[in-house]
Amino acid sequence: MNEQPADRRSPGFPGLSASTFSKHLSNILAAQDQETVWSLTRRFFLTLGFQHIIYGYSPDSHGPKLGAPEDYLVLTTLPPEASAELIEKAYHLQATTFHWALRNVGVIGWSSTREDCGVPEDFETSPEAVEFSFRNNLLAGCSVGFPKERTRGNAAMALIAPQGRTNEDVDRVLDQHRDSIFVAAAIAHRCLSTLPYPSARGSLTDRQREVLEWVAEGKTSADIATIMGLSPPTVDKHLRLARETLGVETTAHALIKAAFLNQVFSIHSQRARARLVPDSSRNPLGDG
Repeated sequence: MNEQPADRRSPGFPGLSASTFSKHLSNILAAQDQETVWSLTRRFFLTLGFQHIIYGYSPDSHGPKLGAPEDYLVLTTLPPEASAELIEKAYHLQATTFHWALRNVGVIGWSSTREDCGVPEDFETSPEAVEFSFRNNLLAGCSVGFPKERTRGNAAMALIAPQGRTNEDVDRVLDQHRDSIFVAAAIAHRCLSTLPYPSARGSLTDRQREVLEWVAEGKTSADIATIMGLSPPTVDKHLRLARETLGVETTAHALIKAAFLNQVFSIHSQRARARLVPDSSRNPLGDG
């Protein structure tokens, strides 16, 4: 990959050396928890000149439907109050490049037109959303769309330029570093989406996770009771609590939802529960 120093007309956006990029990718791929992946990703894009990052993942979404907000993974360097307002008011749904990122793979600058983003002509952004963007300096940047690894799940990332930078500055950076930006974002997404994380619904306990994994092996409650040295009613209690935690009605759905949230079949589950202490229910690794 041939990376050149950033255009001198784009102040605040330094160049990217091949060695820096290679080291970053090696560190990301060696990371074993979301906290490390997110920390490395923040540092990488800050080094490249972007002030803020917003990453959102809805593991149980299907098609254009984003799934239940309680299951979202939202990581951002925005202040907590700005992050909470963004999600509560769903201002991201009023961004044309967000809709582009849900349907496409790659990087698109915020200078893109509605036609570029493939949104209808009558697509509107509310005055409240515009005011929010100005108030939080979300005026120049780019959005990233990721490949779909399965039929469910949607994710997008936004990289926000520092105050005083323009979308023309960002476009010049994209002209030179688009491939590297996409690769770094896509690998971060692949790692973040395959590691367990606590959602607003909470995380499964070790017992709940274990009984669900035995269900996946085709074991009955009686079988699981024998294997785990528990009584069948206790096994049923763990399955009921697992369903309640995940917000589903059947054990089959609980197993599927737990798999989407990477809370079963993962050697990192216990480590993740020990290390990830949510700052808020919807922004578990927020920087606020």
